[in-house]
Amino acid sequence: MTGDASPHEHFAPLPPKPPSARDRKRTVITLIVAAVVMFVVFVLILPQVIDYEVVWDTLQALTFQDFAILLAAGLIYYVPEGWLYALVVPGMSLWQGMKAWVASTGVGSTVPALDLVTRFGMYRSWGFSTHASMRGIFLSGAFDWIVKFSLPVVAVILLAVLGVQDLGVLALIAAIAGAILVVVLIVLIGAIRSERFTRWLAVRIERAGNWALAKFKRDPIDDLAEQVVLFRDDAVEVAAKSGAWAFLASALGKLWQYVMLVLAIRAVGVPEEVLGLFEIFVVWAIVLLITMIPITPGGIGIAELFYVYFFSQITGDEWSSIVAAGVMLYRVFQWALPIPLGWWLTLRWRRQVQRGDLPDPFASATGDAPAPG
Repeated sequence: MTGDASPHEHFAPLPPKPPSARDRKRTVITLIVAAVVMFVVFVLILPQVIDYEVVWDTLQALTFQDFAILLAAGLIYYVPEGWLYALVVPGMSLWQGMKAWVASTGVGSTVPALDLVTRFGMYRSWGFSTHASMRGIFLSGAFDWIVKFSLPVVAVILLAVLGVQDLGVLALIAAIAGAILVVVLIVLIGAIRSERFTRWLAVRIERAGNWALAKFKRDPIDDLAEQVVLFRDDAVEVAAKSGAWAFLASALGKLWQYVMLVLAIRAVGVPEEVLGLFEIFVVWAIVLLITMIPITPGGIGIAELFYVYFFSQITGDEWSSIVAAGVMLYRVFQWALPIPLGWWLTLRWRRQVQRGDLPDPFASATGDAPAPG
């Protein structure tokens, strides 16, 4: 097996499975919801506040150099994100981490049910155990959550320090994010510092889960507390070795999105005096948090709506269409670019599995996959 061996390797969290008929039905419903949201946002709402003709003319005026800079920035974005994936799966290379991130992000931005399946499948076919794969998925998600909930709090604190009095909805969103962040940190710190706390929490989660399962006439969960403690011991060991670097990688990945948004806003001609770096940061951090709610794949429609709304409150209506052009330019390279790249990597990986160049990741539900031939 590629990667580390662990005294708790016999325990593996339940891995994702290939999409079932029920999963495909949910995916169809999700795509229908996304189509409805996009229609409402782009056809009914945004035309009331922006002029699409101005947006198109602004984008047409961009130079080859403008697009080349955004393309380069979009590709650089994959490095810290892939680095995070590699750090939390000992033995994984940066290149493998980048491929896993682009592939799972690309398919997840179009077919949400496939993102974790794709990522888990790649890990397994590369020779990582079910345990190491699921541990890596959990840890990377934990670091991303902490960073995403921290950024709006930091932004609003800076606003308050600078003397901005009327924070309005930004203060409310930051307060909610801060409360959630505090709860998450208390749970994580408690779990890291105390096995007893972990067991106590797992017992209560098991009771609540079994109560809910009983309502739906499903089988109860057995020995969750012991399994969570074993998983916690192993995850803490990895986090102790790579946690600081993983947090840095996650923060760099998220902050690079901000850099890309600044580049797009400046490319369409919005000057510093109209929309400053700090104002862009505050709006970006708030929208990053809002789009964590999985209403549509990749936040399509939702992100654009809130970006245009918040920026228009700062710049005034006369800049709304130009700012919207910058937002759409940013979303092309931040959201849309990974889609064709991700699907290409995913299909290429599936062909390797079908040819026998890589082992079938779902041939065994648990344990180690055979090493790639």
